[in-house]
Amino acid sequence: MLKVGKIEYLNTVPVYYGFIKGVVDSSGVEFVEDVPSELNRLLNEGFLDISVISSYEYIQNSEKYLLLPDLSISAEKRVVSVLFLSTVPIHQLHRKDVWITRSSMTSKELLKYLLREVYGVEPNFYYYSLKENTLPRNPRAVLAIGDDALKLMKMKKFPFVYDLAEEWFNLTGLPFVFALWAVRRESYSRKKEEVVKFYRKLIESRDYGEKHYPDICREYAPELNLPEKLCENYLKCLNFHLSEKELQSLKLFSEKVNRSFNPEFIET
Repeated sequence: MLKVGKIEYLNTVPVYYGFIKGVVDSSGVEFVEDVPSELNRLLNEGFLDISVISSYEYIQNSEKYLLLPDLSISAEKRVVSVLFLSTVPIHQLHRKDVWITRSSMTSKELLKYLLREVYGVEPNFYYYSLKENTLPRNPRAVLAIGDDALKLMKMKKFPFVYDLAEEWFNLTGLPFVFALWAVRRESYSRKKEEVVKFYRKLIESRDYGEKHYPDICREYAPELNLPEKLCENYLKCLNFHLSEKELQSLKLFSEKVNRSFNPEFIET
């Protein structure tokens, strides 16, 4: 039995939609659903065989993982669900309090880089969890990801909204890669046939999901209390593939955070 991590956000539903609808067989797989930061930990510590993980987790610990080809959560120009929301312009946040979601690793590192190197701002960082209700009532600035970002944006409480993928694109001309799919090297060594079989099913599931955005939004928009059209436009901003352009961006991001990037993939 393969243990596979699955993010509990709308932005991965298209990849798993074939499994969700029963179009793709999920026998021999146990899905474990959680927020990105927790899935990073579970894969890192060996509680999962395969998972979607933050690209920063892969960059940090690539010796533990092999990547699954042609799979990512990326965005060119806008991602919509990785937002830095502020009550004041970004350049006014030096030494001010900024709240960062505990759910993310990559977005946190990207934000810190942009604030420091692009805007010359060094705020005081604090961490919050919407689930645990630890976000202050009137925060000056907040980094939010996934469904939380979509909900906070809808509230229109923050006059200054910075889309981190757009910020990266304006700086580099490249898409930003927020997440990747990886397998632990030891799991691949012990269960190579199962891993390859699951990978092929995952690609089939993603291909099915990409053709059914209207159906996905019809099902999930009411749960998030979002308009179906907004939901569909959001999914169209995302790219679930991994091409040379995304790999180039990952290499550049690695350099910006003083890490090396030498991706290794499973054989399919």
